[in-house]
Amino acid sequence: MKKILLSLLGLLLVAAIAILGYWFSGWLPLAVAVPQQSELYSQEFGQAAEQAMAELVLAQQEQQFPAVTAAVAWRGKLIWAGAVGYADLETKQAVNINSQFRIGSTSKAVTATSLARAVAADSIDLDSPISRYMADLPNPAWQNFTVRQLMSHTAGLPGYQQNTDSMGAIRTLLKQRNYTDVEHALSVFDSSELLFSPGDGFHYSSFDVNLASAVLQNATNQPFLQYLAQSVSTPLQLSSLSADYADRFLPNRVSFYFTYDGYAKPHWPVNLSQKWAGGGLVASSADLAKLGSAWFNPEFIPTALQQEFWTPQRLNNGEVNEQGYALGWRHFSQDHLICDKENRLRHAVSSVHHGGVSDGAQSWLVLYPDLQLVVAMNINTVKENYCDFAGQAARITRPFLQEMAPEWLSPQP
Repeated sequence: MKKILLSLLGLLLVAAIAILGYWFSGWLPLAVAVPQQSELYSQEFGQAAEQAMAELVLAQQEQQFPAVTAAVAWRGKLIWAGAVGYADLETKQAVNINSQFRIGSTSKAVTATSLARAVAADSIDLDSPISRYMADLPNPAWQNFTVRQLMSHTAGLPGYQQNTDSMGAIRTLLKQRNYTDVEHALSVFDSSELLFSPGDGFHYSSFDVNLASAVLQNATNQPFLQYLAQSVSTPLQLSSLSADYADRFLPNRVSFYFTYDGYAKPHWPVNLSQKWAGGGLVASSADLAKLGSAWFNPEFIPTALQQEFWTPQRLNNGEVNEQGYALGWRHFSQDHLICDKENRLRHAVSSVHHGGVSDGAQSWLVLYPDLQLVVAMNINTVKENYCDFAGQAARITRPFLQEMAPEWLSPQP
């Protein structure tokens, strides 16, 4: 026993030395002058685009993003996209409006889009037990889950920190194992205990959406990524939307970084195949804006289904869940743009949105249904305070609101 303990202590010491060595080496200075790209697709918004680009440049400098991209769509069409900074600091490769970023949990909204398409095609029912589509579920406690419960995080599945599948918990922490199929990835939590009976509570977890993707795969008789491409990427021409493959070169994927005090360090390699549907996709800001806009097209997603997916779900006791979470989206109304409380709007505005945090990246996608306005933003680092990132999206949104809905905005002092 003493030898085993000494061996474990030795391994921990070696790991600690390796981590310290990694952390204190390889830092690159962030440049002051960086490449910029601005693309205007609707000439009537020329002034707004110019102001938005100025805000994007300012955000990149103030918040020390190695790279930041943003896109704005209105009434179903992309009207502007911008990019500032470097996709790769070492090679000085400029970021561009087609660059792919890890989108983290914004993947859940993408998965919801594919699921809505399957529901519209009568391939899957939101309220049937998932055992109807997966008879060989790896955990019998999952038999009576519904897709609605999974997509609203009310099924009772744990999150990463509550996962009692010890080996799976370690694998979700290390993120090094490769999974070639969404069903195989269920093994990281398939023996974990439930937190509550289905429908009795709310607990946000990527495991919910990962399981939903396996159900969707069985219901459509197609691998999840193949159905995602067929139902979403191909019809919307989203060339950047992809799994974040660890074993495949993606030429437009940016590099990912830690940042601190004017310096950036490459993030260590990770494998996100354990959670493609819940947090393992990549996309450009422009393609995310296009995807958001597609929700306003009744030929792509019927209006009644749009409303169903955007309605915050109720628990068994009749109360709306604590996050206003719908099906793969959050939806609520407030009198300011998200992360912009200092600038009050003249009235409460409805927004449908989902953010994401991944390894060396953050993502933001927000839809304003009253205007059919969509804004997307991505960076290749992580800010500790999420609003230090998402708040910049409010800054680029306001110039467009000034053109589209000036009655929303309060007079500036």
